[in-house]
Amino acid sequence: MKQESNSPITWETAPDILTAQEASALVRIPRNGVYGAIQAGLLPAVRFGPRRIRIAKAALKEVFGLPLEERDSTAALNHGKA
Repeated sequence: MKQESNSPITWETAPDILTAQEASALVRIPRNGVYGAIQAGLLPAVRFGPRRIRIAKAALKEVFGLPLEERDSTAALNHGKA
């Protein structure tokens, strides 16, 4: 699924395998931050040749946490429970 350049990427529309650019847009950090997390061993990724890196959307969610919409709905469901 090819993402239109003028429409923002969301967790729902993002493919299961992401480029560094797509991953950075999802977690709203600079692309260099994604590369840094990969280089530090915090974010698993697969390298295809010298310039192509792919990241699993599931790994991105695990490392950076749930998307804001999911966190908000989970907090609303658990509000008031001890």
